[in-house]
Amino acid sequence: MNRSGRDLLPIGSFSRATLLSVKALRLYDQLGILKPAHTDPDSGYRYYRPGQLREARLIRAMRQVGVPIATIRQVLAAEPEDAERLLSDYLHDLEGRLARARRRIPALISELHKEDSAMRLEVEVRAVDPQPIVSVTHRTTVDGLDDLIRASLHRLYELVEGRGVSAVGPPFGIYHGPLAQDEDGPIEVCVPVGRELIPEGEMESRTLSGGRLACVTLEGEECEFPAVLNGYDAVYDWIEHNSYEPLDAPLEFWLSGPADRQRKMEVCWRFRAPADT
Repeated sequence: MNRSGRDLLPIGSFSRATLLSVKALRLYDQLGILKPAHTDPDSGYRYYRPGQLREARLIRAMRQVGVPIATIRQVLAAEPEDAERLLSDYLHDLEGRLARARRRIPALISELHKEDSAMRLEVEVRAVDPQPIVSVTHRTTVDGLDDLIRASLHRLYELVEGRGVSAVGPPFGIYHGPLAQDEDGPIEVCVPVGRELIPEGEMESRTLSGGRLACVTLEGEECEFPAVLNGYDAVYDWIEHNSYEPLDAPLEFWLSGPADRQRKMEVCWRFRAPADT
């Protein structure tokens, strides 16, 4: 290849011009987001066009604010409007994670100076009879959870009312798998009813087993993710501490309505003693 210093920059010069380390430039080459214009087949030395300076500086700017490599690849390949949307979506996600960290970190700092915070929540035990329910099951991350619950309950109450049946207690969720920013459950949204109904569409109907529930009550900020996980930890640890066996998936009873100013919920887990088996 006929190369001159006027049209290609060696990697050292390109590194100085972009304030990106040689190590970073080699990594971006391997990842395919900033390929050199020419690589010497004998020495492996990389050379870049001056026109690549803008792209390299954009990558540097995005990495400085933590934009993931996968998103950077999408931004560089996108039209300007789509690239703007991708970066706006990243900012929205970043702001959400920052808000959650602001809520959670003070509690974490406090917990470092105290004994197990979950064990400070009071656990109550109650016996329950088998309970017919209607439910819908969906997958969502924690960011879409509240909207999913509201929409699911609205649909379930419509179906129940249309069957001439009434709800007989607060609605609740059954978490059949982990749910977080990068975990999507699933969650089963449930309404207790007086009798089993014939399933319709996505609505299911069945009867939950009775038994004993270990429960903690959470209010206000205790109900917000990730603080709500303390309730799950408290119930599970209580069951284990008493040498009981947790059964099925945990339940989350929603005791406050959408118009209530103070959120309130119960986290419960069905359990049994070894002698019950």
